[in-house]
Parts: sequence; C-alpha cells; structure tokens
Amino acid sequence: HAWYARAHGRTNELMARPHAVVVPFPGSGNINPALQLAKLLHRHGVYITFVNTEHNHRVMETAEGAAAVRGSEGFQLETIPDGLVEADRDAGDYDLGLSAATSHRCAGPLRELILRVNGRAGVPPVTCVVPTALMSFALDVARSWVCRAWCSGVVAPHR
Repeated sequence: HAWYARAHGRTNELMARPHAVVVPFPGSGNINPALQLAKLLHRHGVYITFVNTEHNHRVMETAEGAAAVRGSEGFQLETIPDGLVEADRDAGDYDLGLSAATSHRCAGPLRELILRVNGRAGVPPVTCVVPTALMSFALDVARSWVCRAWCSGVVAPHR
C-alpha cells in the first residue's frame, strides 16, 4: 500500500494507511458482524469504507437516528443500491431475491463507488476489499485493478 501511495504522489502518513472497503451481504444477520470486523480493523489503523445498501442505510437512519449512519475519522459509510425493486422487498423469499439482485446488479455501483473514493482528497487509496459471503461480485471488482481481496468466511452471520 505504501508503494501505491508513493507512486501516486500520496506520501503523507494518512495516505499511506491501508484502506479496506468492507462489503457485507445486506440480509438479516450479516451487517453487524461485518461492522464489528470493520471497527476492529479501524482500531488497528486501517482506513475503512463500510458499504451498506441505500435501503438498509435508510432503515438504520430511521431506527437509530442520523448519528448511526455518520462516519468518523478514518471510517466512512457509503451506500450502493441493492438491485431490488420495491415490489421484490415484499416477496416471500426475500433473501433469495436479494442474493440474486446483489450478485447481478451491484458490481457496477461498487466499482463506481471505489473509483469515487479513490479520487477523494484526504482519503488513502483502496488497498483491500473485504466482502462477506454471497458478495463474490466484490472479488471481481477488486481484481479489476491492483487491489487485494479477502473473502471473509470468518465473518459468519449470527442470529
């Protein structure tokens, strides 16, 4: 990561920090374990971009207030669409529909998000993408440029 920062003229300490993009599956029981992993990495000096879906972001904001969806120094919260249309949210097998929608429709929005994040002043370049189970499209996005991907089987959903 330091070589990338130097190669792109980003030499100060912040810009040389590792930067992980954490991408949890947006279904029930998946977000909190990924958020706990992201917080642990952040405490150890990793810059974090935590990616939630627009729908879940709104739900969290409504339930817990604006402070729940605000980031902090070195920890930013971002959103992408989940690929579902509103009618699909009421379907009988919501998680199956959500899985299909994210795997087929979220790679482009995630790629665009990472490009935007990489272009922001004061934000270190993305060095790692950490998708949880069912978010394998994020591995393809990470491989599309020099970026490591780590698929987290240890961030298992719990109920």
